[in-house]
This record gives sequence, structure tokens and C-alpha cells, in this order.
Amino acid sequence: MANWYDPNARDAASLAATFRYFGEVETPKMDSRVYTDFSLGVAEDPELLALAAEVMPSQPPPNVLYAAVKNLLLDEVERGEEARALKRFYPAVSGGPIPAEPAYPAFRAFCLAHRDELLPGLRTGRTQTCVVHRSAIMLPAIASLPRVVDAEGRVGLLEIGPSVGLNLRLDRYRYVYEGRNAQIEWGKEGATPELICEARGKSLPPVPERLEVVARHGLELAPIDLSEPSALRWLRALIWPEHVERGRLMDEALAVAIDVPVEIAAGDATRDIEAAIARLPADAPRVLFATHAIYQIPQEGIREMLAGIARASVTSPVDLIVMESNKKGESKIDWFAFEEGERRGRTVLAHSDSHGRWIDWGRTE
Repeated sequence: MANWYDPNARDAASLAATFRYFGEVETPKMDSRVYTDFSLGVAEDPELLALAAEVMPSQPPPNVLYAAVKNLLLDEVERGEEARALKRFYPAVSGGPIPAEPAYPAFRAFCLAHRDELLPGLRTGRTQTCVVHRSAIMLPAIASLPRVVDAEGRVGLLEIGPSVGLNLRLDRYRYVYEGRNAQIEWGKEGATPELICEARGKSLPPVPERLEVVARHGLELAPIDLSEPSALRWLRALIWPEHVERGRLMDEALAVAIDVPVEIAAGDATRDIEAAIARLPADAPRVLFATHAIYQIPQEGIREMLAGIARASVTSPVDLIVMESNKKGESKIDWFAFEEGERRGRTVLAHSDSHGRWIDWGRTE
């Protein structure tokens, strides 16, 4: 089985390893037979590897390549037989089931026929995924923080890399955590989206008795304008072919977003995090969180970001929750506490599926 990959590498051998890892680890884990076919095919295809090399550094080549392709399929432009053949593998585009035949030949033919049209998306596209189901992981993580509990659920939120900030509206959604012998629900009955999460392990995750989000801020390298149709199309292009339910949940969350404003500032977390924290209200716990965004920051940048958070904690404490890959096909949820200019602790709260479909609360390894 392929090993973990470097998202910055662009030489042919490293790219082949990236796509092989994606096809052997990531796509089966996410139940995507189509992207498994694509990934294992690209890994052995010099022409497609050369195309993937156009993806900007720090961005994962498989995700951006596949999104750039789907983005073209979602628009209204007629692209001939290659497009018609490939659309059959995208239920959100075709409206029908995915055919049983191998997907890679149609993908390869489309990419080579429309190489020039793909290049802008490859060179500028970002994996600004807004996986709404990750709110099912952030809700108990935030609810568990001692400072939030002491404040009776009042909290000011700042998300690092929020895309369009759908997870900043997490208090407006409905949640169902289903354990082996029990379940717990949270949120207004009838609210949408309803996020159903399998609770693994010995205990159900905590949910807040009360949650009052007094500020919703984000820090994003390239903020997305929800009023721009092309931006919304790119968000939908990032959704994998089999994940029709995920697309529905995102559309429901986008409907909520119309009535729940957030403030997303353009900025780099390695330089601007301290100023972003300063914009949060001083009369509520300040909680930062990131869901699969930190991996895009180089190690030196992460150190600078953590130093900025520490400096911000001189005036009042700051909590940071990070959901990131544990490099074993799962996500790990870490809590970092900052006080008086120092990082005071790191606690593993849980492990989960990378898209928030299950959570193992309290598991530390």
C-alpha cells in the first residue's frame, strides 16, 4: 500500500505516489469507486501526471484535478462526446446511477481533449471544501471546553480556512448521534441540515446544554463570494461523484447561510491570526477551530501561527481545536489551550471520520 504523500511535490514519481495513495487509501475510505478508478489510472499515466503537475503548491493534486474536471461538466457549455461519456459517472450531473464499467477511460479522454480548458482551474483551484458534516465533530469539541461550559455556552468563534463558513453556523443545524445502545439529539427539531453521526466507542459525545454564538469570524486566504455563481459551482465541483447526500446537506446549509451572516476576512493565518483574534468580543470565550486546513500550511508557518495565538492569549485565554488527518485514514481532534502568552496544554478529544460521519469520543490513540 502507498505511503502518506507530500502535497507540495510535483515531480512525476512523487505525483504517481500521491495518486496511488489516494486510490489505495483515501478513495476507498470515502466509498468512491469512481475516484479510485481515476486515481489508480492517473498514477500509471505520464500524460495525466503532467497535467496534475499544474496544480499549485500546497494543494492536493487529486482533489484539484477532479474538481477542475467536474467544474467543466457542471457548466452549460457543450463539450461533445467526451463530456457526455464522462458525465454518466456523476449522478449530480447526469441525474442517473453510475454505470458499472471502468471510469478511467472516459476521464482520460476528457482530460486530454480539454486540457487547455482545465489549466485555469488547476493553476488557481483550491480545496476550499466546506464539509458541513464536520460540524458534527466541532459541536461536541466546542461543548467540551471548560471555558465554554463556565460561560454557559457563550462563545466567539474564529475558523481558520473556513471556505464559505458553513461550519461557523453549526449552532443552527440539527444533530443525531447514534451509539450502540443509545442516541442523543441536539438542535431545533425540524432544522436542516440534519447531521447524523455514528457514535463509536464507550460513550456518546457531549452536546451543549446551551450554545450562544456571539461572533462568527473566519480567516481565509481567498474568501469566496456566495453571490458569485462560478464560486458556488466550484464548491459543488469539490464534492465527489458518489456523495449526493453531501451535496444536499451543503445546499441546505447554504440556505441557512442567507439568514446567518459571518465575517470572513482575507488573510494568512501565519501572519494575521493575532489581528483576527483581536476582532473577537472580549466578553466571551474565544475559540478557534480548523477542519482539515492546517495541513496546507508549511511547518514554519504553523509555528508562526501558534506563536501569534500565544501572543493573543496575553489579554485573555484562547482555545484552538484542530481536526486533521492522523495519517492512518482517520481524523484526530486536538484541543490546544493558550493562556498568558503561552501554550498550556494539548489534549486529544476524539478521533473521527474525515467527513464527520462517525466520532469516537475520548479515544486518544
